[in-house]
Amino acid sequence: MSRLRLFPMRVAPVRRPPTTRSWTDVFYGARRPVELLLTASLRSIARRQPDAFDRLGPVRHATIRISPVDLPVAFEMRPDGETGSIRVVRPTDDPGDASARISGPLLTLLALFDGRGDADGAFFQRCIDVDGDTAAILALHNALEASELTMADILGLPRQFDPPLQTVLSIVRRWREPEVRA
Repeated sequence: MSRLRLFPMRVAPVRRPPTTRSWTDVFYGARRPVELLLTASLRSIARRQPDAFDRLGPVRHATIRISPVDLPVAFEMRPDGETGSIRVVRPTDDPGDASARISGPLLTLLALFDGRGDADGAFFQRCIDVDGDTAAILALHNALEASELTMADILGLPRQFDPPLQTVLSIVRRWREPEVRA
């Protein structure tokens, strides 16, 4: 007796996603334009709001590593006013002279930088991790909070771009929400 097949059975080959290492190489290879944009943005903020950088005190000469856990790269920021810089580094690179490190999901870190996120809540709920000189992170947090930056400021764009940027981030947050809950 032969069986009736309602659904032909085919087995598709298993496709493996590209390794993180290759994505790291891609992002790291394209780091220079990102470094230029973020450094220009940092220096622009320093020109417009020098008092925010004065609040940092000696921390303005420190290097702080910002490590989004969902990106294959990290950022090293030296918030030294108009001479400050942001570099893109591999997350596995030796932190070297970084005096502090803050890591967490990219959207959480962005919300903290533009003042829309609760830094204390994120820390105590273990959404972010802080290592090294916590005084440097606290000084940076206080300076960011006092400067009232928008996402457009952080990205070096005119402030009128902030509402559409917030809309995009809101959509991304909602899209990523099921991923976070799982």
